[in-house]
Amino acid sequence: MKMEDKWLDLRLTKQTMDHLWNDISEENKVDNSRDLAGNISKSEILIDKDNWFYETVLKKLTERMFYDDWNNYRKYHIVEKEEPLPEFKMNRFWVNYMKQHEFNPIHKHNCLFSFVVFMKIPTHWKEQHALPISANSSAPCASNFQFVRSDKNDEICRTTDFSLCPEDEGRMLFFPATLQHMVYPFYEC
Repeated sequence: MKMEDKWLDLRLTKQTMDHLWNDISEENKVDNSRDLAGNISKSEILIDKDNWFYETVLKKLTERMFYDDWNNYRKYHIVEKEEPLPEFKMNRFWVNYMKQHEFNPIHKHNCLFSFVVFMKIPTHWKEQHALPISANSSAPCASNFQFVRSDKNDEICRTTDFSLCPEDEGRMLFFPATLQHMVYPFYEC
């Protein structure tokens, strides 16, 4: 696991991936398409059975990122020890199914932290970036996941791209929910 800027980049275990695949395979899920920014044909709400994914993976990441902010650490562990520690929970959990040409435009989430887990990647970034639509670009991004941010009082918008391939299946990015992000479409697959 490594932390860059304000996100954590890690690989999930086989046990965790099996748990997520099991959650995804459950029948009778609620359609989530209308609640998302994505231009995608299918999105479904998932149930984290027994709060397993939160307790096993998300809780420690949430606490780590929350207390990496010195003011939060100071407030709850040094100055005001009498105040109860904040209680965190996962309030929404969903899966997006992106097909060829579909995409998630730039957006943020209305919560404290968010994450993305790459479950199944049907393309390789090298092939996607070599397509005529990308090959002559100074910034090829077909099939990429991207963070978009600017520093306080900075007029420059910075991007960080994650060029994805099947080897990234099981990769998780955990980040502040206000960090703008997007997913570019993929082609010929």
